[in-house]
Amino acid sequence: MVVGRRGTVRTRLVQPGAGAPLDGDRAASADAAHAAALRLLTTRARTRAELRQRLAQRGFEAAAVAETLERLERVGLVDDAALAGAVAEGRAERGLDAPAIAAELRDRGVDPAVAERAAQAAVPAEDRADRCRQVAQARLAQLAGLPASTQLRRLAGYLARRGYPPELAESVARDLVPVD
Repeated sequence: MVVGRRGTVRTRLVQPGAGAPLDGDRAASADAAHAAALRLLTTRARTRAELRQRLAQRGFEAAAVAETLERLERVGLVDDAALAGAVAEGRAERGLDAPAIAAELRDRGVDPAVAERAAQAAVPAEDRADRCRQVAQARLAQLAGLPASTQLRRLAGYLARRGYPPELAESVARDLVPVD
């Protein structure tokens, strides 16, 4: 190891749609689309809709993309319900409420009914108030030293951005922040 010298790391810039367009044979090839999909799946799990969109952006024909997606589903590499459950659990651990989780899943192309079920399983409605209070208490520690009115406003806004209903967010914030 050389001390005092900085090494340089070179990275290749990748831009959507960059590179040479696919020729007719390659664009129609389900094997080429499958290889591209596997490369996409090595970075993170993706929904069926995300894969379809990325493969179409790369220039693969719809038939090749459809065949690839069916093949990946058969072997279990694309499973929107399982992905939705895992994402919902992770977001719930970070303090998000079910509506925010369901919206994120729908944005990623998960069927709305599947997204709603996964979000509700991760954050049951009966636990909403307790979870909101826990998230608020954790956030309140970061707001120490601010005037009470500022703490109240910021805490209620934070909870609302996490997907909690505005009336619940304000109620919990008022309970935790003593305003004169």
